[in-house]
Amino acid sequence: MHKIIFETESEWLKVRKEHIGASDAGIIMGVSRWKTNDGRIKTPYLLWQEKLGLDEMDCDNPATRYGKAMEAPAREAYQEMVGDLFEPVCVKNAKYPHLMVSLDGLNVTDDRAVEIKNCKSEDHELARAGKVPPKYYAQVQMQAMVTELHFVDYFSFHKNEGILVKVARDEVYIKKMEKKLDAFWKCVETLKEPALTDDDFVEQGNEWLKIAEKLYDLKLQKKAIADQEKDLGEMLKESSSHRNACSGLYRYTRSTTIGRVDYKAIPALANVNLDDFRGNTVTSWRIHKNKS
Repeated sequence: MHKIIFETESEWLKVRKEHIGASDAGIIMGVSRWKTNDGRIKTPYLLWQEKLGLDEMDCDNPATRYGKAMEAPAREAYQEMVGDLFEPVCVKNAKYPHLMVSLDGLNVTDDRAVEIKNCKSEDHELARAGKVPPKYYAQVQMQAMVTELHFVDYFSFHKNEGILVKVARDEVYIKKMEKKLDAFWKCVETLKEPALTDDDFVEQGNEWLKIAEKLYDLKLQKKAIADQEKDLGEMLKESSSHRNACSGLYRYTRSTTIGRVDYKAIPALANVNLDDFRGNTVTSWRIHKNKS
């Protein structure tokens, strides 16, 4: 692993956007329920949009600001408990070029790391029982994955009480997580949307349902007409022997257009990033009906 030093927060935010962070792991693994300030649950789809700059999500609120403010005193309490010095640092590993973890603390010998949480009482009680809340487990395991440490400390701090949980590296979980992280990053690189979850949909009322039903039925009618149009067109081509034909006031004309260029087949463009020549993103909507 190697450490990364950022001069400004804006520089850190830029690089973070270009990587999967440890706090993103819980979202990708489907165990995090964090909400943006506008009430949306942060899903893999919303995270994908954020990484590509398609949507901006404000997650700054009193709770997050309190957590940041209390991080230093919590770190001091942790250092006193374990008898070592720790500094916050960002870490990368050449094995995982698309990953970066922000550690709340790494000791001077680089062999012990800590994740600090200023927890609510229910999460703090889980720590008292020696457990890490599921929403944080993926984060801690990704830190172990990138740092290659055998364990990471989870330090729960609540009302000036600190509880330390030593979290062992979970190879089975890490292997499963690595596949999901790679699949998510491939979606970022290929601009392919990740699978939607139930949390990506906002429940609406009866008025919305009425409009949706009308639109869905209209789409079905449109498809039926399109299918009929295609069938009649094929019949007319056969009847015309695939030649221009006419009868009465109707004329049926054949026209040919040049094929599209297959840019991937051009050797000179093999190493050219065609994204630099891509137009603006296009947003489309479709309506479909669940099977159940």
